[in-house]
Amino acid sequence: MKLPSRLTKNFSAQMFSQAVTLGVQFGSVPILILAWGIERYGVWVLLTALPAYLNFSDFGFTFIAKNDMSIRVSAGDRAGAMETFQSIFGLLLIAGCVLAIAAAVLLTVAPIGAWFNLGSESLDQARGVLGTQTASVIAYQFFLLLSAGVRCEGRPATETMFAASARLFEAAAIAIAALSGAGLAGAALAGMSSRLLSLVLLAVWVRRNTPWLQIGLKHATRSRLKAMAGPSLTYMLVPVSNALMIQGPLVILGAVATPATVALFSVTRTVARLGTSGSNMLSFALQPEYSFAFGKRDHHRYNQLLKIHAALTVAGLLAYGLCVVFLGELGVRLISHGQLNFSAALLWTLGLATAFEMVWTGLFTPLSAINAHKMVSGTLAAVLVVASLIVVPIASVMNIALALVVVHLIMTAVAAWRLAAHKWPQAHSAAIAAGAPETV
Repeated sequence: MKLPSRLTKNFSAQMFSQAVTLGVQFGSVPILILAWGIERYGVWVLLTALPAYLNFSDFGFTFIAKNDMSIRVSAGDRAGAMETFQSIFGLLLIAGCVLAIAAAVLLTVAPIGAWFNLGSESLDQARGVLGTQTASVIAYQFFLLLSAGVRCEGRPATETMFAASARLFEAAAIAIAALSGAGLAGAALAGMSSRLLSLVLLAVWVRRNTPWLQIGLKHATRSRLKAMAGPSLTYMLVPVSNALMIQGPLVILGAVATPATVALFSVTRTVARLGTSGSNMLSFALQPEYSFAFGKRDHHRYNQLLKIHAALTVAGLLAYGLCVVFLGELGVRLISHGQLNFSAALLWTLGLATAFEMVWTGLFTPLSAINAHKMVSGTLAAVLVVASLIVVPIASVMNIALALVVVHLIMTAVAAWRLAAHKWPQAHSAAIAAGAPETV
């Protein structure tokens, strides 16, 4: 398939995924409130907050496995891809057992009633929700690993459609259970059952369409896990740092400012960060293609992808800038129902920070796609720590916004430097796929 057709399919799949995400976020809330009422729904949110985040998180190893397997299969190294797959499968088995045992012990002895305000819900209901959510977290990691079997055969759009459909079916199962009169534990069980069914269906699909990729431990090796540990652990710094950049300013402002000021920053940032939705969809659509081109050592296609990525990013930045200038204030007033004192300076400052974020995350995409991201990920964590130490003593809405501009500007420079400095290896080896060398 020609590159434009592949990119069109990838981007269409990402748009479907985004639509599902928004539909689930905004559609499930009124349904669950209708079925349970505000109080029971509030307990559901309380009990599922952390598991819900972990349910849709990638802990690093499965992300790196996808890149590694895509590169290896593109290079004709299916044996190496099998080694990666089974090595991570073994790791997930161990981690899943440890998590399951720890959760069972914790749910048995922990004072859950003291930790959570359960209202009129029983401890058994709470334990049921937390237990099934733990099982869902474990199942999702295996789902992500099996998804690597879809992507590595050159079908990233299919992978995205599988994942989005699984989320949609799970949300539907929970909503149907709630509307049918099920309690919190029953709804959680319905969601987990849907996830397990999606996992089984994906396993069947991989078995039929990628028959060389076998589930087992025969080809697992400790050396492959060791080679992938560095890229995996450093990649985890990115979502952790992003979470801190999103929640950290609210925590800091909460200690030094009024609730209205915190609300102003939160709402304005929500409007300003809308630009990242488009840039993220673009990056997700292009990322597997970078892996395939790198694996095939197709310099022409890799450079072609970079040019397409750059052109679309520039177009996106222009469109984003116009939206911030002409529609930003309207967005803030609509979300806040006109109850906040709009600050143009804050919106434009956060908009500038978002623009730099869109640029550097775009530059980061080809590096992360070939597992050459360690320098950028480490720099992000270090810069964020330093920025936090500087801004906390002088915390204010504008100072925090300016700090975000500086952080993203530094990351833009670092990501551009690393992308320009990266050199292609002379030949494929076991080390290349697990972590492409970051030579200058």
